[in-house]
Amino acid sequence: MNGIKNNDSPVQFSKATTATGADQDNAADPIDLLERAHAFHAGLCDILEQIADSLPDEVDPLHCRQALTSLKLELPLHHKDEEVGLFPLLERRSQPEDHLSEHLAQLSLEHATDESFADELTFELESLSQGERPHNPNMLGYMLRGFFESYRRHLHWENTVLLPLARKRLTKGDLEQLALTMKQHRQPSGCAPKFN
Repeated sequence: MNGIKNNDSPVQFSKATTATGADQDNAADPIDLLERAHAFHAGLCDILEQIADSLPDEVDPLHCRQALTSLKLELPLHHKDEEVGLFPLLERRSQPEDHLSEHLAQLSLEHATDESFADELTFELESLSQGERPHNPNMLGYMLRGFFESYRRHLHWENTVLLPLARKRLTKGDLEQLALTMKQHRQPSGCAPKFN
């Protein structure tokens, strides 16, 4: 059987929970889109946890394919939205008491680390997505857990500190610029598909 042993239902990704779906054009606030992307990435962490829990023999290849798409496309696109779009605007509007420069440098470092870690995970997830057994289940479980635990902390910090600060500091013009930047990242020459 290629499924999850417990009674948890699989996490589903849909355009309603992504920042790359067709609904992006109708969203009034780019901060809302970033929050939706965070919810999507929290779902990715749940999928990765389900994969880790199902190693070595009960892995669902569909979960692996979903995770691969997210790790290869959605994660780097979201980081680009933040680093090219959000961070410069926030830095321009920050107040000394925000201590933002150090925080943004740390977040950028975490983004680079997460993307590097995601690249390492994709090799194993590719073979699992084709129904193959993991080469080293213990190592893969450790890697998956390291990634999703770290990324959950990262998302929590962004949701509780960064995005509320963005709502407080960014002007209407800043939000319009951020929305335009995010939309440009999703043009046909961009790196992410639309999810259905």
